[in-house]
Amino acid sequence: MAKKVLVTGGSRGIGDAIAKLLILNDYEVYAPSSRDLDLSSQESIDAYFKENFRENDSLYALISNAGIFHSAPLAKHSLENWQKIIDLNLTGAFRICRKALPYLQRENGANIVFISSISAQGEAFAPAYSASKAGINGLCKALAPELASDNINVNAIAPGWVKTDLAKSILYTEELEKNHLGASLQNRWIEPAEIAGLVKYLLSPEAKAITGQILTIDAGLS
Repeated sequence: MAKKVLVTGGSRGIGDAIAKLLILNDYEVYAPSSRDLDLSSQESIDAYFKENFRENDSLYALISNAGIFHSAPLAKHSLENWQKIIDLNLTGAFRICRKALPYLQRENGANIVFISSISAQGEAFAPAYSASKAGINGLCKALAPELASDNINVNAIAPGWVKTDLAKSILYTEELEKNHLGASLQNRWIEPAEIAGLVKYLLSPEAKAITGQILTIDAGLS
């Protein structure tokens, strides 16, 4: 029987690459769009689980990837945008973890993988996004020791500049792209497939001893 994996934010960008690679490796993947699974709404989360999972179903992995970005200087960064980003990126991850927990299988082990960001270290003009990703790292570090006795590994991946529509909308000029990518040792975009490959490894038996880690993949930026 194929192992079931839920990938939030799985309909585009990194989530889409993760979903496609896991399908190719014989996982049964659920990759809802934000319209089908809105992490800012507990009602939406409850409805999605009710529609797609029975009470005795088990999940092998939850990949928490959904997130939004907003850039503005502090004086112009509205409280509304702050709350919206924190609610989806951070509180949404908490909501989906709490909902998924009863479904995560214990007997043969299970996994939670958060998609964080190197912006957790601080991204100028993106205070809410940076704070949300720093919170994700903290959530990972808090859940790993708590869930270890349940045979659930918890890790986070912190990518640098991944070649997605979102990232390209931020680095929208050649100068911006050159300045940001040029700061990395490899001077290049990271492909979504590279993030997906690391997720695949974390779900494999070879990564059983890895938990509570923030794994950076940034082309040598940090």
